[in-house]
Amino acid sequence: MRPGSPPRRPETARPRGAGGDVHGAPEPPPEVEPPTPDEVERIASHLVSLPVGGDGSAIRDDALGVTLIRGSGYGPDAYYATTPRWDVDSWRTSLTSVREHLHDQGAWPSLLICDSLDRPEGLADRMQGEGWTRVSGETVMWVGHASIVPHLDPLLRIEALQPRSVAEHEQIEREIFGIAPVDADRRREAVSDALEAGTARGWIVWLDEEPVAVARMSQGDGVAALQGIGVVRSRRNQGFGTLITTIATRAAMAVGNRIVWLSVDPEDPAALRIYERLGYAPLFGWSRWLLTEDP
Repeated sequence: MRPGSPPRRPETARPRGAGGDVHGAPEPPPEVEPPTPDEVERIASHLVSLPVGGDGSAIRDDALGVTLIRGSGYGPDAYYATTPRWDVDSWRTSLTSVREHLHDQGAWPSLLICDSLDRPEGLADRMQGEGWTRVSGETVMWVGHASIVPHLDPLLRIEALQPRSVAEHEQIEREIFGIAPVDADRRREAVSDALEAGTARGWIVWLDEEPVAVARMSQGDGVAALQGIGVVRSRRNQGFGTLITTIATRAAMAVGNRIVWLSVDPEDPAALRIYERLGYAPLFGWSRWLLTEDP
């Protein structure tokens, strides 16, 4: 096999899929109970607080009817509101109060909404008419079983993230996703703190000593999130995305999580194909809104 070539499956490899018989016919995935309403709420809580670092906070403000997230980053992630629970008759007043509070704190008014969970129902559809603009959004997907890791090629090596390799992992992740280096120190510090606290794990896939894929896991309240799943550009469409996602999913379940979730751009068909093939199913959508004009 040429150095640097894609991973190959020996003839003795196990069949692809959740299982398989000796003839290679895949078995159907196991029956898994979908997330309970409580688990869905815990996933949403985990999602909205992911930017919180060691010096951040997530505080429920009952007077405003939102959770206020103070992150360790900059811009809209530095301080924002989420999880609105507003009355259908007074949501405009509540939205105005949140806007004024964020202004008073010197933050650009930003609100993260989880569809089907936040109130009033259909809040995201009402935001634009109030002077807010949708700037991002993704779909949360979940899985309750882990696929089998395929037979690994001898040139492949899976490295678990350790304190000594945080800088290397961050650099690979930054190059994959095109993240500006100005934020590198903060990102490394956040991952190091999470590793020390036992709330994060991570992996690097090496092929012939060349880094080809990365992923991280964040531990929530009985649920786990996969983050930063990425493959270097020259190695995409060669199975490494499926491999790293499978490894991270199995690792998340091995530490006792019944549900593993991730967030994906619904306009990214390649990522959707990987996750759907591994049994991930849509759960709810979320969107981030910024105030762009005062009505």
